[in-house]
Amino acid sequence: MPGVDGRPGRADAGAARPAGRRRRPGRSALFLVGALVVVLGVAAALLVPRAADGPDVGAPDPSPSPTASAVPAAEAREAALQELLDRRAAAVLAGDVAGVVGTADPAAPDFRARQEATATGLARVPLERWSYEVRGEGAPLGAGRLAELGPDAWVADVLLSYRVAGVDPVDQQREQSLTVVRRDGAWLLTADDDGPTRADLWDLGVVDVVQTERTVVVGTAPRAVLEEQGALGDVAARRVDAVWGTSWPRRTVLVVPADEQQLARVLGRDGTAGLDQLAALTVGAERGSGAAGAEGAVDRVLVNPSGLARLEERGRTVVLTHETTHVAVRAGAAADPPLWLSEGFADLVGYAPGEGEEALPPEAVAADLLDAVRRDGPPASLPAPEAFDATRGDVAPAYGAAYLAARTVEQRYGRPALLELVRATTGRAPAEVAGEVVPGAAPVPPEQAVPQVLGVDLAVLEQQWRDDVVALAGTA
Repeated sequence: MPGVDGRPGRADAGAARPAGRRRRPGRSALFLVGALVVVLGVAAALLVPRAADGPDVGAPDPSPSPTASAVPAAEAREAALQELLDRRAAAVLAGDVAGVVGTADPAAPDFRARQEATATGLARVPLERWSYEVRGEGAPLGAGRLAELGPDAWVADVLLSYRVAGVDPVDQQREQSLTVVRRDGAWLLTADDDGPTRADLWDLGVVDVVQTERTVVVGTAPRAVLEEQGALGDVAARRVDAVWGTSWPRRTVLVVPADEQQLARVLGRDGTAGLDQLAALTVGAERGSGAAGAEGAVDRVLVNPSGLARLEERGRTVVLTHETTHVAVRAGAAADPPLWLSEGFADLVGYAPGEGEEALPPEAVAADLLDAVRRDGPPASLPAPEAFDATRGDVAPAYGAAYLAARTVEQRYGRPALLELVRATTGRAPAEVAGEVVPGAAPVPPEQAVPQVLGVDLAVLEQQWRDDVVALAGTA
């Protein structure tokens, strides 16, 4: 992949590029179909009958095929854009704000101002790698947009890859749609919203960065908030080590937007519905999905400052420990565990008392669920994935149910069995190597993992959990 490695700004902008650059499957298919149409058109012309006493009406046109001439032109502009993006990547890694801004169209002042803000913030982020790959042409521009930008304007399908130093063992990847225009014979970027583009927080404003022993905090929130999150992140990382072990990268990236509107944009949501229920959440590609950047990636923890501010200090520590548990479990995972196990285990680690703290009673942790049980009776089954979706309603009972399910496993079978169950469903290896992710076996579905690890069927475990819930609710 064409790219730039190293913070000092080592670039390969002048390196030769392989002829077979990856493209979107649809683009290659369209090109081949176009070529076939030209060939079949020539063959059909050769079969047109000759006039009785006249010239050949089927003689081929000696002028070059428009399709054939368009191919090198398209490849030439993609190559020129790749060179532009290589220079931009080198500028990002060098902290060269002017160099980044120089790749943006002067005729698009708002876009250019956003590039300056992005580059200013990125200069503070400890980047190890930043690169772009032009993958082909994106969605075509409409007639009105072409009239506005000029007939040569086009949208490029681009893959951004980057790593935060000391955190990411593999690239974080973002698909971008970058609109390109020709100005005085040179290609420049003029927009990033003419097609799908996933935003990072630094795309929404100037970010500040706080680095602590175990945490990198990137945010647009006030610096005092970032410093507090860094301190809490270190506490959370140590608590995760104490339960899960040290076989994970052991540094966490916390992303702290200024408000819920920015949080929604980073999540790719149209609105903020349900975000008021969340103090923080972990984001990353679905494991085993084949999505770009999924395998081996280190997730990010997104913090909702307004949600976290409503909690006491211990509550904030619980939240960040919960999310850091997700980061540790999913690092190197081949699949995601079922949500009831994932959220339940994260809550169990999050609520575990630290030094000098008293253990919180399970009745307090799962109070919303137990209230529902007293009102409506025991749950019919372990919570389904949609029960954790904050856009659908109150998620507190689902989290309480998941916490008590993990507690049932720990209380009845022991913590080692709980850890083994989580590892089995994710494909994580049981071996511990400090700071490293050790590949494991293939992930096992929960229907098989439960009897394999606990020696009982999933239905038996579910009934044991239900019995424990009823006992805690006092409705037995």
